[in-house]
Amino acid sequence: MNGPSEQELVSWQKKISNGLSWSITIKAVVNCPRQGWQGQLADGSWKVGLKEPASDNRANEALLKWLANEVGCRTQDLKIISGQTSRRKIIRLAK
Repeated sequence: MNGPSEQELVSWQKKISNGLSWSITIKAVVNCPRQGWQGQLADGSWKVGLKEPASDNRANEALLKWLANEVGCRTQDLKIISGQTSRRKIIRLAK
């Protein structure tokens, strides 16, 4: 598995259910043939492949929708707080 461990996902889901906010740093790879986790980088950020192109905010929307599904929250609970037009993004979850 190239994504977070089951333990990490459970930890994130517990934070969500307890109403705690947290952030995750992601390096988005757009126009990727395989959507999903691509591994963790040396700086601790996660590489995520997205099938959508970067144009018209489509990749950002796809990333938020995909991540919400992965961590078990609503898409509207996620916000890109840094890197709106960059590959490297910081996404914050706050209810």
